[in-house]
Amino acid sequence: MKNCAGFDIGNHEVHVALKKGGKIVRGVSVRLPEGLVQGGRITSLEAMGDFLKDLRRKNKLSVRAASLVLPAGLCYCRRFNTAAMNKEQLVFNLPYEFRDFITDDKRNYFFDYAVVDIIKDENGAPKEYDIIAAATRKDVIEDYKKMFVKAGFKLKTVLPEELAYINLLRAGGDNAHSHGILDIGHNAVRMFLYNGDKFESVRVIDYGCNALDNVVCDHFGIADRYLAATYRESNFEGANELEGCRRIYSAMAFEVLKAVNFYRFNGGSMLKHLHCCGGGVKNEALMETLRNSLPLDLTDLSECLGDLTAEDEDDEEEKIDYPLIAAAAGAALQ
Repeated sequence: MKNCAGFDIGNHEVHVALKKGGKIVRGVSVRLPEGLVQGGRITSLEAMGDFLKDLRRKNKLSVRAASLVLPAGLCYCRRFNTAAMNKEQLVFNLPYEFRDFITDDKRNYFFDYAVVDIIKDENGAPKEYDIIAAATRKDVIEDYKKMFVKAGFKLKTVLPEELAYINLLRAGGDNAHSHGILDIGHNAVRMFLYNGDKFESVRVIDYGCNALDNVVCDHFGIADRYLAATYRESNFEGANELEGCRRIYSAMAFEVLKAVNFYRFNGGSMLKHLHCCGGGVKNEALMETLRNSLPLDLTDLSECLGDLTAEDEDDEEEKIDYPLIAAAAGAALQ
């Protein structure tokens, strides 16, 4: 798709990346109404459709084609090796590779795959395929299609976050070494590991910036977590410097360090740096703790985008916040 809007609907915000002529020309990040998304799941598809319709109108998004990053809870993604076989056999066997994740009727799911590498025997004939594959429920896709139609878009593609970042790495062209992408989100911190542009694994820390909101609530004596997030994001009265927040920063850094060491000690290629994205990159106290705790350079994810970026002719003064819209940009490039 030459022109497309990529969407990443998180627990706290929705991010949109506008692609025109193969370039990311604009980014939009809007805070979601409280309770509209919980645990990665949209609580009201109709309300979300209305919200996206309003977002489309206010931000004058003229493109109709949309691409969506599916949250982890709605999509299974895994990498595996399988014996060489023809396409029909591979498609037939895909559901069995997800038997540890999917317990109901496999006919309720869409499955897709890409060949990462072909392992050949001593005669040069294919022996094994290195595969990355994804699965998601058909009714989920149908619900999302209807939601986007209500918002004035046509949903063309969906993909897991793992593949969205692959699109960024490939388009950026820097695939000669391993990459770590650290997504510091609202409900979790996820570290995606890639050997060049090949997905290796993901490590998940099951708490994110929402854990900081609990500390803010206790300190300021408020019960409204939505308001607490506002305090945190603006560093109201030094909210990000609270001792309780600093303990969480240290805990996050320790878990990320464990993931880096596990990857290295289990045969992973040497990581040169971590590309950071997500709302947590705005928290300078957190980023300082990570820089001081990790044996890697932390870089802005936009540094690996190469010449993907461009200014929108209609919004010359608008600056794109690439760390926030990274996954949405990857979706737009699908």
